[in-house]
Amino acid sequence: MRLLSAVAALALAALLVVALAQSRVPGKAGPRVRPPLRVTGGLRSLYPGARRRLPLVVWSNRGFRIRVVSLTVRVGNARRGCGRGYLRVGRFRRRLVVPPHGFRTVDLPVTMLPSAPDACKRATFPLGFTVAGRRA
Repeated sequence: MRLLSAVAALALAALLVVALAQSRVPGKAGPRVRPPLRVTGGLRSLYPGARRRLPLVVWSNRGFRIRVVSLTVRVGNARRGCGRGYLRVGRFRRRLVVPPHGFRTVDLPVTMLPSAPDACKRATFPLGFTVAGRRA
């Protein structure tokens, strides 16, 4: 009887080891945590030589104030013949504090180079945003 319970305990321990090893397989993500800040925004009606302001909204989902320390915009290619190099977005250079569970707006300067081809008229450039902040 003792031998049977020892074998059962050993089998249970082996099963636990296998279960723990499988739960830590690389590539399997744990619970998703929402980033504290997110940015939305866009712009229409661009043409070669145009200068506009890109309105952005910085949202916070945290229960405390967050000071934005960096905000960058990545521009993607619009379409064939109209690459991202024809669009310039200015730098974020101001103090911005986002309230708890709130938002703030900021404008960045945008210029489409005068040398941009006609293919860039009214083209849609995909924009990606990266934002970082610290508790204020």
